[in-house]
Amino acid sequence: MSEIVLSVEKVVKQFTGLRAVGGADGLSFSVRRGDFLGLIGPNGAGKSTTFNLISGVLKPTEGKVSLNGTDLSGLRAQEIAGMGLGRTFQTPRAFPSLGVLDNIMVGAQNPNEGPITALLGSWRGGDAKLRERAESSLERVGLIDRRHDLVANLSGGELRMLEVARQLIRAPRILLLDEPTAGVDPSLQVRLTGLLRDLHEAGTTLIVVEHNLTFLFDLADRIVVLQNGGLLAEGEPEAVRRDPVVVSAYLGSENEA
Repeated sequence: MSEIVLSVEKVVKQFTGLRAVGGADGLSFSVRRGDFLGLIGPNGAGKSTTFNLISGVLKPTEGKVSLNGTDLSGLRAQEIAGMGLGRTFQTPRAFPSLGVLDNIMVGAQNPNEGPITALLGSWRGGDAKLRERAESSLERVGLIDRRHDLVANLSGGELRMLEVARQLIRAPRILLLDEPTAGVDPSLQVRLTGLLRDLHEAGTTLIVVEHNLTFLFDLADRIVVLQNGGLLAEGEPEAVRRDPVVVSAYLGSENEA
């Protein structure tokens, strides 16, 4: 059996007294090294908030999140990223003052670089090896031909792929993707499918929030279903697809094969 790399233990996140994550008993699930986990649920189920708790953007009100046995509650998001965790966001983020290639390189060499250095123009670019790595990341997501363009010229789907490329250059051991296919055209979705398969086969642990269930169920090893911030079901994709509780609450009868 593979070792557990990520553990979410009875986690609750409250905002002004309302539970965004946790349900009645606290949210618990674990991810083994090399897993491909799909995280699904209706809008407002707590999926992105769960990502924020794992990556350190938010801290749990109760419970704990552990990465490789280390409790993350006292660590900043930057420190957690330094432990080999990468993530994309539901709303793509980019540095508008930089071109596509520079957006991949900024922060890859020095994690303290970020929006301020980019906006103030104090980031001066990386060396030739860093540029090669950035170009390789763009090639993998299908954006190499856009490397000299301004970010403002990218479509919404291309911005999502740019976010993926910004994580690839860091070679994360565990990668969280939040709605990676939203707004992505079919040709880039094919590219993304192949990329995720390659990463999975290479041993990268993947956790993907996605509303495109056809895309996700074809790739994931295991599915966790959230509802109202709590765990509704978990299991292999086909078992989850046929689970009457999941069908009734989320998937709908048209998804029950």
